Amino acid sequence: MNAPAALVFKRVISGSPDEIFEAWTQPELMRQWLAPGQNKVVDARTDVRVGGTFYIRSTAPDGTLHTIDGTYRDLDFGRRIVMTWSYSGPVELLCKMETLLEIDLASAPGGQTSMTVVQTHITTPEAADGYREGWPTCFDKLETSFGARDQH
Repeated sequence: MNAPAALVFKRVISGSPDEIFEAWTQPELMRQWLAPGQNKVVDARTDVRVGGTFYIRSTAPDGTLHTIDGTYRDLDFGRRIVMTWSYSGPVELLCKMETLLEIDLASAPGGQTSMTVVQTHITTPEAADGYREGWPTCFDKLETSFGARDQH
């Protein structure tokens, strides 16, 4: 089995595109949701500019630390974020792989935002499965923060 060309996630979120953009880029907001499952973000830092970097450290319930970092490739406030996404340890199947995230935001009826997240450059089917399982749990936390619901 080959890794997918892209993983695509769509959500409609109560909140403006500007607010959702900030949830992806402001450390105090990232801490509320940007870790999968029961993990919690314990440190988040950003330099929000093209060429700038971000860093996220989260902890699992058993105390295991996970680190993500990357570089912003494109930023259009309230509309689009393109950034690299690199995980380092201890989950081996996600290590040594720089993926690309493209987050597109658009106004939706009722003061909501349509959010589409596309992740590419995933090199193994196992890593794709890990991201396929992990992202929805992050978006569920974002949902709690902003009142999102699945888009069908």
